[in-house]
Amino acid sequence: MNLKWPTGLSCDKCDCHDYYLVKRKNVKNGYLLICKKCGHQHSLLANTIFQDSNLSLLKILIGLYVFFNSNNGVNGNQLANYMDANVKTARKFSKKCRILMAESNNSKILQSSFYEIDILEIGGHHKEKRGKDSENKQPTLLILSTLEDNNYPQYVKLHTLPNYKGEPIEEYLKEKCLFDPTIVINCDRDKAFFCLNKLAQLENSVVDYTKENHKLKWLNTFTGNIQSNINHLYRLVKKRDLPLFLSEQEWRINHRYSGKRIMDKVKKYISMSTPVTFKQITNSVLAYEKQFLSA
Repeated sequence: MNLKWPTGLSCDKCDCHDYYLVKRKNVKNGYLLICKKCGHQHSLLANTIFQDSNLSLLKILIGLYVFFNSNNGVNGNQLANYMDANVKTARKFSKKCRILMAESNNSKILQSSFYEIDILEIGGHHKEKRGKDSENKQPTLLILSTLEDNNYPQYVKLHTLPNYKGEPIEEYLKEKCLFDPTIVINCDRDKAFFCLNKLAQLENSVVDYTKENHKLKWLNTFTGNIQSNINHLYRLVKKRDLPLFLSEQEWRINHRYSGKRIMDKVKKYISMSTPVTFKQITNSVLAYEKQFLSA
């Protein structure tokens, strides 16, 4: 009940707060709330992202708790065991959870006096071509805000890039970060970042990664964690699915200190969500793939 109506049920038609709770037969999550005054029927999951789900309400709650409370992530096989469901169903459920995370990320704008940025590459090596522009590597922009220069990491942003040029990087930074002439951007000496000196003070110098306290220490730490989680925990992530997996990693890092408040946040996400079918999700990732192929 609190998941959808945190302040209690209010009938859509007559605004009555009294209801009957009825269990429909042969429907796994088929609980109905029927208004005592006008008889209007309300469903617990109607008009949410889990509308028309074949999972029982208990399995949905277990899946939400396990998925959102995992520190590094949980793959389809592990989630299927927790939910007592098949792997295909667990993977569909995971995608919807990642959509909720992505929606939460989209509303977050970074504001700090110090930023660290880098381009990380996700994916394995191609037999004939290694390094940048390898066919099975995805360039991904990582932005980290810190309270002090090279100290006290706060929040991150992750964004897939169509290429290694400066234009898409500058465009995304303008959209998701606040800048003024006093702000400092720390980065490695990459030509793609030269255009950012128009936004802030650019510290674009070669980084000695052998030193313990180099200027991108925290950014490098998060990079290793993200690549390890995606490449080893999930494995074989297709490029078209990568944005949702990156959204998950971004959300987990930014909510690493949420603790017991996580499920309160999940309630809010679900109450603000809208129905989405698996076909719509598939069409969306296919459209994303087409966009990058033409870039």
